[in-house]
Amino acid sequence: MIKDFIFSLLQKYGNSILFLGLAAEYLGLPFVPGEAMMSFMGFLGIKGSWLATLYSIFFATAGTFAGSMIAWLIGYKYGEGVVLKLGKPIHLTKEKLDKARVSFDKRRVVLIIFSRFVPGVRHVIPYISGITKIEAEKYAVLNLAGAVLWCGSFIGLGSLLGEKWQAIVNLAKTYSLVLLLMLVFIFVTVKFFKDHQKIIFAIAFPLLLFIKISEDIVKQELSVFDNSIYKFVASFITEDMTDFMKFLTFLGSGLVLIFITAIVIIAVRKNKKYAFYGWMIGANLLASSILNELFKVIFHRERPDILRLIDITGFSFPSGHSMIGLCFYGFIAYILWVNMKSRWRYPLVILSVALVISIGISRIYLGVHYASDVLGGFSAGLAWLAAFIPISSRMYKTYSDKLQIL
Repeated sequence: MIKDFIFSLLQKYGNSILFLGLAAEYLGLPFVPGEAMMSFMGFLGIKGSWLATLYSIFFATAGTFAGSMIAWLIGYKYGEGVVLKLGKPIHLTKEKLDKARVSFDKRRVVLIIFSRFVPGVRHVIPYISGITKIEAEKYAVLNLAGAVLWCGSFIGLGSLLGEKWQAIVNLAKTYSLVLLLMLVFIFVTVKFFKDHQKIIFAIAFPLLLFIKISEDIVKQELSVFDNSIYKFVASFITEDMTDFMKFLTFLGSGLVLIFITAIVIIAVRKNKKYAFYGWMIGANLLASSILNELFKVIFHRERPDILRLIDITGFSFPSGHSMIGLCFYGFIAYILWVNMKSRWRYPLVILSVALVISIGISRIYLGVHYASDVLGGFSAGLAWLAAFIPISSRMYKTYSDKLQIL
């Protein structure tokens, strides 16, 4: 079987076969999927040293980059003529190809970098990039960025999961289908819903991720992922780190969020313009808390049966601290961004994002949530926030017009 043969070559010759295999894949030649080869090399790397993993990432990136650049060159030199010749029966003209080139050029960053995670799509994007005449320098930069992200992800996961590296391949097949459906969704939205596409995208992507995570939890397919992430995070357990994580998780607790909300409402109560935001912060906190509790009751997932560094009760999915914390601090970050014109709004928004991520990590570290609980909380929180912000903005405009304060 060709797969076993390739893996035997990888064991014997290592990174040279990885380089050739990935280069061949991006030229459209039949070969073992890149995700499988890279995950396997990540697994082999842990038997050596961390340098072995870095070498594998370097050779994988080089092979991916080289194959993609050759495919781009073929498309650039010969692709347009071939496409126009084959497109005559469907009346494909150079004018229509130029329009397609403009449309592709607008989305080239996303397509070139992230299409690698979708089998089939990643094989044709280099050729399309050449046919649409993207400049060599621009394509090379995007190509390299995508190669580093793709190769680093799968080799890193293979190294992290060790002997369970094959689980990555199964997950990759599932999530590549999800990504393909997302691309179809993007096309339909851009084509037919131009006036509302930003809101649709902002809600749909995290919502689809939440649905997928929920499905995997129901099917109990994330145990390898959850155990591997916890094992990695738990390796940092020390007394001082535990105290710090307890402090972070405290910042995401209901008591703190209610206290901050009350302080804001009291502080801005005399300012008609900002009083509205105070009450909307409270409404957002209440609504996201109710929604999170509803999800917990629906999924009924028990908390991890591992070392717990704090006492806690209740169900596990999705993480309340992650979901509600993202909704709460994310909405405050939005308010700061809209109303602050100084340079301070950038660091304050970055600080809010860092705080939300840190709160999520603290829940895994303290042993009270699985990593999938935290990801589920983040995705549900993003979907809710994407819906709540435009609603609050419209309400604020109505409120402002009524009071004539703008």
